Amino acid sequence: METTLAAVYCEGWDEGWLVNPLTDNGAEARDSAGEPYSVVLLAGGRLHTVLNISWTEGYCAVLKYDESGQPTATTEWRRAPEGDLFLRESTTRSGPGADAARHKTSWQLNGWRSDSVEPAGDRGGRNTFADGGFSAPRLPIPAFGRWNALLDRAARIHLEACVEPFAEVCPIPRVTDGPFRVTAAAPGHGLPARTSDERPWHPPRPLQPRNLDALFREGTERTVGDRRMRISTHAAGKLNLPSGRLVAADPSSLDYGEEPFAVTVAPGTYPATVSLATFTDDPGHTRVAAVRLDISDRRPARWELALRDGQDMLDLGYGEFFGFGVDAGMACFTDEDNRERLSDEWQALTLRDPRYTVLADGDMIAWSSGWGDGSYPTWIGRDHSGRVTTFIADMLLFPSDD
Repeated sequence: METTLAAVYCEGWDEGWLVNPLTDNGAEARDSAGEPYSVVLLAGGRLHTVLNISWTEGYCAVLKYDESGQPTATTEWRRAPEGDLFLRESTTRSGPGADAARHKTSWQLNGWRSDSVEPAGDRGGRNTFADGGFSAPRLPIPAFGRWNALLDRAARIHLEACVEPFAEVCPIPRVTDGPFRVTAAAPGHGLPARTSDERPWHPPRPLQPRNLDALFREGTERTVGDRRMRISTHAAGKLNLPSGRLVAADPSSLDYGEEPFAVTVAPGTYPATVSLATFTDDPGHTRVAAVRLDISDRRPARWELALRDGQDMLDLGYGEFFGFGVDAGMACFTDEDNRERLSDEWQALTLRDPRYTVLADGDMIAWSSGWGDGSYPTWIGRDHSGRVTTFIADMLLFPSDD
């Protein structure tokens, strides 16, 4: 039997409220521009499903609700390199409570599938299964308003979760739903609405590089709180990369197996530049804003986050990044071939004035880490041909571009 759903558009759904309602035309314009928005689908006036969509990130989440208005099943779709959508993750619950059984499945494009089954929900106990050789479910990106395929496929996925072998340890009630027909909601749909400067959800948009060129522009001033800092740049010497596998790390962790970045460069010796930020009202107070390693003299045309083997940008949420951790107030660049040999070199360092140094005849460049301990991203610059031009360790000194 066909299920008819009425679509209402907004910037987000928040516990019974439409946040910043959108007209159909306004939502379609956001869809075309790739901007985030939500589709609230009603069955007989009752909340049935919410779609959170942001095509800039190639992202669509389908959240199914029960009659009490609680989410009971979700599917998360991501854009594949070929341009269509693949199912990244699905979760099916036996009910709305914290102790409801849950079955979560994740897919990767390399054919790997993992299942996590929690028969008692938050009360504890978990069974996990993982294996290769699976093809993630895929769908074309739907045209605006053509939500049927997403809904039908999500319903089949949740139904399959109820009858798979895992259902023996995680009983999920078998519920049939659909096929679906989506129509425009009548003006008097009755859902409460409110306006807000903040959306109730954010797309999985990882941290983006923030005006990296300005970090190495002599004399540039930036604001931190209500104070100003002025950038100066300093040649820090040359770094030896005998294997071409760069490691960015806290030097105190080098003997713990810090892995190099997956992107490699030709073995060689490359110049490093340190960006120092000095408080304009306190010239004796400096901090390292970033460190740049130039692989070529070509200007970068685009930037990407440096990843290690096994890291995937699809695992990052809003504002998140993969970085190197700092626990001793210092950071360094070195080569993978020199990592273990240099694991003790840092212990005599103070790095107060200057805040950087070259060790072991260029086998390591070390610097004080921005405001101190934390996690910091490294960005890779590429030219128009995709060749690596630069690595920049961003010490996140400034909260935002100004």
